[in-house]
Amino acid sequence: MEAVVQMSVHESVPELRGLSAQPTVRDLCPGYRVARWDCPASLAPPCRERLHRTLRALAARAFGADHSAYWRSRVEAGFFDQIATLALILGPDGSPVGWGGYHPALYLDAAGVDPDHRRSGLSAALMTHFLAREVLAHPLRRTYVVLRTRHPAVYAAWRQDLGDSRVFPNELRPLPARVRRVAGEAAEWLGDGPHLDPDTLLVRDAYRVFDGRIYGTRPRSGYIALDDYFAHEVGPRDALLMVVRMSAPALALATAGRLLRARRRPQETDDRPAGASEPTRGTAPTKAGAAGLTPGARP
Repeated sequence: MEAVVQMSVHESVPELRGLSAQPTVRDLCPGYRVARWDCPASLAPPCRERLHRTLRALAARAFGADHSAYWRSRVEAGFFDQIATLALILGPDGSPVGWGGYHPALYLDAAGVDPDHRRSGLSAALMTHFLAREVLAHPLRRTYVVLRTRHPAVYAAWRQDLGDSRVFPNELRPLPARVRRVAGEAAEWLGDGPHLDPDTLLVRDAYRVFDGRIYGTRPRSGYIALDDYFAHEVGPRDALLMVVRMSAPALALATAGRLLRARRRPQETDDRPAGASEPTRGTAPTKAGAAGLTPGARP
């Protein structure tokens, strides 16, 4: 039965039809599915170009800015050969409305959701999907999750869900030696090694391939001190390299907390990407998520 369902999805979605490597399609959350490639390198060049166009169009809608140069640079640098897992979020009509990916480190790659599909918890569901696959594959060992962001709501989301002891950098604890090592290795892998400040984990000129705006509107979290830090310390092409200590129990607690909050306050569930709108200064971050377990967005 599952094979029949997947075949009908592949045939009905133009972006998936006739690809040299078909994705695995699974339910993601009510009304949405995820189409996941666990070996994007197997895609033939014409199929890569089709997906490249899809990702470029989704990014323009999700972030409210032209990211063509960014995606062209990534694809030319071997994006499809380097990324371990690539996924498209399929909307109720089967069309792609968001995307995401990750690398085995575990490095969470750029992700976003079409503005018309924000208040469905899609980004949080996709990130949980990725994290669960990796963390549950090694339930007895600690997993370090790495991501680059210049969106304060993303940073606030991870600390809100997992606590100060698991999210770095933070003002309450010095960087452990293991976190410094993980950050340094990730920066080298990303080509950001010379640009990483090992004390603050700021990556200068991280988005150097952008020739325009990264976000259509300056992103905010609603926390005045945090927003001021990102506004004054994180330059227009800079990023914060976050390192998160993850485990199976931590993931379970964070996911349960997110689901409980969503049940209590369903009207706050959001996928507001890349500063598409800004919460009032001084209020708590909205439940907007394109990169953390709850709010925010990023490349």
